[in-house]
Amino acid sequence: MSDKNSRAHGLNEIEALSARWDKVAFYAQGSPFEDVSIAALAKNSGMRAWSRSGNRVKADTTARYIYLSFEELIEIEKLDLKTAELLLEVLETTFLFENECDDIGSFEEIDNQAYAQRMRFVEEYGLYQDFPVQLANLDSDLRDLCRSEEIITFIDLMEFLDRLSDKAWIGGSYKNLQNVFAHGDESGLTKYFPYRMNHRGFHFPESLAFILNRISRKERQEIFDYYEFRRRRARIRSNKVLEFPAVIESSVIPELFECLSYFAKRQPRLLTRLFDSAYIIRELMFLSDPQSERVLHWLIRISLSLFQLEDATGSEADDQLESISLSADNNHLKELRLLLHEDREQCP
Repeated sequence: MSDKNSRAHGLNEIEALSARWDKVAFYAQGSPFEDVSIAALAKNSGMRAWSRSGNRVKADTTARYIYLSFEELIEIEKLDLKTAELLLEVLETTFLFENECDDIGSFEEIDNQAYAQRMRFVEEYGLYQDFPVQLANLDSDLRDLCRSEEIITFIDLMEFLDRLSDKAWIGGSYKNLQNVFAHGDESGLTKYFPYRMNHRGFHFPESLAFILNRISRKERQEIFDYYEFRRRRARIRSNKVLEFPAVIESSVIPELFECLSYFAKRQPRLLTRLFDSAYIIRELMFLSDPQSERVLHWLIRISLSLFQLEDATGSEADDQLESISLSADNNHLKELRLLLHEDREQCP
């Protein structure tokens, strides 16, 4: 509200800002954005960066502020007027309210059309509706939002983003992914899910590549460096030692097990085929990234060795097993051993 309009309505600056705040705070309460950080909303809204001056603030999410009045933002949260106005503008930019719903038409009809369009997209490309979003190539903000909203599968995410776009302005990866779903963007889909251009369904090699994308650049480089060091050492017989990257045990192997478990249920004999290096090489070639292909091949061999040791005797993974410890109660480990046993029983 401009100063001129504020004076015309008999409101001073604080009263005008307070009225705007009351409106946007009301709509924000109970929204999917309550647990999202203000910094993330500011970034997605294209606003200037959000930061709190002075001491560090924990849990700096939307919910921290929207149950306070504008005056309490200044008195309790100790925001200066400039920072409080930025907070207001971030939330106003995030939420677009439909004040003239009668002119829009039937929301039920629009929802039905959106659902039909989503299903056409899913069916055209043979997408797996139950694919876990935690195995997708999503940024940290969207992954956090999925966890907080209990969004588990690919179809859950499609429906959530569709509902979200009706209630709020969304930007960044939220908007990009919503556009992929809305327009059936085959190329855009490959950035977020393990889809292969001109091939129906989701694919195991592409899903493995996303595991490397989800760790930090530094951790990824540590894995590449270790693999190259190990490969060179075998050739030159060096006694030099390089520490085994901790992220392989803490993150990469558990997620690789999860990928294996998901795809092995859908692709009979996948686990058996993975003991054939030639098969792995052919599959990984679809990634068109020789460095990642070699590292993923090595990681697959290590993973197979962990749940089926007798098949890995003499393999290049043997000397790495002592660097990795997994709980005997690991559900994916148990599941993979059972799936491999079933695969082999069905082999002629």
